[in-house]
Amino acid sequence: MGSDPGRMVASPALRKKLLSIGALIAKGEGTVLFRRGDPCVGVFLICKGRVRLALDDTDALFPPRVLHEGCVLGLPSAVGGSSYSLTAEVVEKAELACVSQQALTDCLRLNAQLCFEVMSLLGHEVAEARTVIKQSAGVRPHNGR
Repeated sequence: MGSDPGRMVASPALRKKLLSIGALIAKGEGTVLFRRGDPCVGVFLICKGRVRLALDDTDALFPPRVLHEGCVLGLPSAVGGSSYSLTAEVVEKAELACVSQQALTDCLRLNAQLCFEVMSLLGHEVAEARTVIKQSAGVRPHNGR
C-alpha cells in the first residue's frame, strides 16, 4: 500500500513472543504465503528474506511493497477475523515464524503491552490506507459542507 515497510516492524519483545508461539518455516522465492481473499490462518513474522505484499500485480493505486526482517504479515486479517486483503509472495528466500490466529489472539489477551503494540501497527496501516485513498480520489480539504 505504501512505501514505508518500516512501520510494520515489530519490537524486539513482539518478535520474541511471536517466535516462541509460532512455527519456524523456510520458503523459497516465488512462494505465495497467502492470496487476497484466502481465509486467514494467522500471521507471519519475517525472520530472514523479503516478502512482497500487493493488492494485485497491476494496481497503481496500491503499489506493492517489499517487507523485510522483523515485519509482520497478515496482522489486520488475523486481528479482525477476516480473509487476507493482500497477497504475500516471497521475493527473496525467507525464514518465517508462522503464528496461528488463535495463538496470536490468546497471546494478545494475556499481554496488554503487546496488544497495544499490535494496535499501533494496525493504526499505521489504517492511516496509510486513508492517505492513499484520499490521494487517489483527489480529496479537497473539508470546507464545512
